[in-house]
Amino acid sequence: LIATPALASVDRTTAVSTLAGLYNSADVCNLSISRAKVDTYREANTPAGDAMFNVDVFQATHALYDQQKSWPKEQTAAYCKTAADTAKSLGMIL
Repeated sequence: LIATPALASVDRTTAVSTLAGLYNSADVCNLSISRAKVDTYREANTPAGDAMFNVDVFQATHALYDQQKSWPKEQTAAYCKTAADTAKSLGMIL
């Protein structure tokens, strides 16, 4: 996950990675994240006319799920700590 201000515009790759991490960590790490703030971030960072953006976020999210299947508990715990720190820095923790 990459920490960026919630409303700051970031490049497409960063936006896809951050959103995938947020969606994944809400499930895997049981983080309580504001859906409205995630939606605001997504809307602020979706390139105009980019019909594949949401598809790419979906695919990146599922790629994270697949990667985590083979992670040891320690790696998942470290990922969840980073995910919580990122969500907190973006002001998205409920």
